[in-house]
Amino acid sequence: MFLGSAIQGATGFGFGLFAVAAMSLFESLTVTTPLLAVLNVPVTIYVFWKLRHSVVWSRLAVIIAATLVGIPIGVFVLVNWPQALLMRVLGVVLILAGLRSAVATRNGNAPRAEACPESRWPDVVLQLLVGLSVGALGGAFNTGGPPIIAYMYCRPWSKEERTAGLQAVFVINLAMRIVTMSCAGLYNVALLKTAAICLPGAVLGMFVGHALFRRVPARGLELFVVVFLLAIGLKLIIFPGG
Repeated sequence: MFLGSAIQGATGFGFGLFAVAAMSLFESLTVTTPLLAVLNVPVTIYVFWKLRHSVVWSRLAVIIAATLVGIPIGVFVLVNWPQALLMRVLGVVLILAGLRSAVATRNGNAPRAEACPESRWPDVVLQLLVGLSVGALGGAFNTGGPPIIAYMYCRPWSKEERTAGLQAVFVINLAMRIVTMSCAGLYNVALLKTAAICLPGAVLGMFVGHALFRRVPARGLELFVVVFLLAIGLKLIIFPGG
């Protein structure tokens, strides 16, 4: 939790992906996914509250509605699919996220909107697909960030509007995920105690990450995350059981 939160604070991304990748080595996804959802709450709400005035809700309505459809699908997959299959799917997700991060890092991180390829699909269709994938990946693996980040950074919006839009989608997605996973019986006293134990590490990591933001080369941290995601992704595909 500490390392994932520190990476998030220093680079602006990585908590969900890094933490789910690391914890998948020790715990089943039916424990990891709901645990990370709870630990995401303070950071997500804090960042959203700071940027709430920059949110353009009319641009996000279709995406948010689609995420609310995708979340139950993801939670259903989490609860009902065999653990080995889930681990292999997570491995594929981590590899794709790692490759995308590698390309973004090589190109100077976030792409400019004018550099994005022109889509032949109507924007509303893209929003539906992005929202469904964000909801399903978040519900199953707590890793819904890459699709919405790729979409947002290809919009001709200001930096503040993009970041605020991301946080708005994340905070609503997170609330719905916790409610859905609670209805599925994934939360219990032992898991909530574990979350309480992990929370100080996550909060401390966030402050350490912010402190290191100007002192540690971002490219080095991003490269570390990329290599880690690719390595764990390959491990989960080849050896899903441990």
